[in-house]
Amino acid sequence: MIVEVFMPKMSDHMESGVIVGWLCQENQAVEKGQPLFELETDKATAELESPASGFLRGIRVGVIAGVDVPVGDTIAFITSSLDEVVPKLPPFGGALPTVSVPNTPSPAVRISSGPVIEAEADGVVRATPVVRKLARELGLDIAQIKATGSGGRVTEADLHSFMAAKKSAEQVQSTHPVPASVEPVKITPVALSIANELGVEPALVKGSGPNHLITKKDVQEFALSTQPGVDRAETGPDGQWLELNKTQLLTGQRMLESVQTAPQFILTTHADMTRVLDLRAAVGAQVEADAGVRLSVTGILVKVVSIALKRHPRLNSSFVNGRIKLHSQINIGVAVGTEAGLFVPVISNPDLKTLAEITRDLKGFQEKATRQRFAPQDFAGSTFTISNLGMYGIDQFQAIINPPESAILAVGRIIQTPVGLPDGQLALRPMMALTLTIDHRSLDGMQGAKFLATVKECLEQPYLIL
Repeated sequence: MIVEVFMPKMSDHMESGVIVGWLCQENQAVEKGQPLFELETDKATAELESPASGFLRGIRVGVIAGVDVPVGDTIAFITSSLDEVVPKLPPFGGALPTVSVPNTPSPAVRISSGPVIEAEADGVVRATPVVRKLARELGLDIAQIKATGSGGRVTEADLHSFMAAKKSAEQVQSTHPVPASVEPVKITPVALSIANELGVEPALVKGSGPNHLITKKDVQEFALSTQPGVDRAETGPDGQWLELNKTQLLTGQRMLESVQTAPQFILTTHADMTRVLDLRAAVGAQVEADAGVRLSVTGILVKVVSIALKRHPRLNSSFVNGRIKLHSQINIGVAVGTEAGLFVPVISNPDLKTLAEITRDLKGFQEKATRQRFAPQDFAGSTFTISNLGMYGIDQFQAIINPPESAILAVGRIIQTPVGLPDGQLALRPMMALTLTIDHRSLDGMQGAKFLATVKECLEQPYLIL
């Protein structure tokens, strides 16, 4: 039996994944569920597990560290024996897996000052008189500087970025002399492209791949280690430039898409969390014994929201190509923030799980977010999202819908607040703000209000979720 190993689709928006590195070798015996390779996606770095037990065979030529593989592409096979003949896959991209470049220093320092905007057809460099004067004062040839301004104009920021990068590169060459050897440097095509883009001399980079092959990761780590410090003279008067990783870039693009395409309607209410805190105190010890971690308010929220979604299925929907898809399964994404970006792993079927099982899932996601290592199924099939910033001291906020979902619930911290009781007395109660953002193409305000009322009811009478 032959089973294909292919690039999985880990999220609705994923189009490709970058191979970080293989964890198994050709013809190696593997077990079902054993990690085969690491890949970087728009969501996180994940380990792809073997779909079957057997032997890893026919790894596609060119599928090496640093290569960006489209979703669905077959890259290897699992066979039940070493005698089986596996299909021969064409080399990835039709190119050889490595590129050799001369191990000699560049005649000039290569500098990347940002996205390239091609010069006008007449060859004239666009710049204001002020920028031209500054370039002369700095001793720069303005024709050599990559323009990032509108209409292909060279800006003052371009000049300062060029100077900072040039100084950094000169420091690198003075502290990392190019070896005298004339043997060619082995580097992957992707790594070579990135090296040229970042102005990195390949001969200065130590390769971590087989036979000292230089990978994309090697180039990026070298460039990061040689960046100038956060010093105003090094970064220029406009501040320091930071590169966004793939997760941060896609998150920004999706949020922009969301606010530009979905008419978003906001509803807010406040829930008395007195009985939720009593419930956590009553069952917390048992949950902790079962899950290995303390029961959190987020865990209770996931359970409450799953019940509310069952009562109001319109909220458990997606707006796709002018139609509304009502999902048969409830899968709740829980936003987890890290320094590397926002991850939204998914708890599948929380309506069918106990509080201990949900708490165990949340604990696993927190650990994976810390390591930035997720499995492909961790991001699959989200139908609704919860974003809780209460632990960071946020009282109330509005979240942006995660397309193509129809709604997202934003949760603030629990605050002791004066509340009027039925008998006319004032008392302090632990109150929490619940802010629902809905896509008005899928839902109207009344439907959103009824859902929010159910969430509030379940939080104030939590025995309803047991």
